[in-house]
Amino acid sequence: MAAKKQLPSANEIIGNLSTAPKPKSPGEITARYNLKRQEYQELKMISDNSPEKREQIAMLYAEAKVLGWILGKTEKEVIAEVHGQGNLRKG
Repeated sequence: MAAKKQLPSANEIIGNLSTAPKPKSPGEITARYNLKRQEYQELKMISDNSPEKREQIAMLYAEAKVLGWILGKTEKEVIAEVHGQGNLRKG
């Protein structure tokens, strides 16, 4: 017979929550978004097309897209900004 798994106590749960990373401010997210866009653009320009570089480019692109979405940007805006085409405005 298998022993029952003991559930964590309330104190253990609270202790785990207090060590969880704190949410980032909009300013921190914007700074990281801009950094990832810049890194993506720089790596894209100097890429030697090796599998490692392609993987790194894909990871930077994916992170920049997620950060853009967190900032409330549309898919179209994020893609344009990541590719260095500036801000797209609806109008």
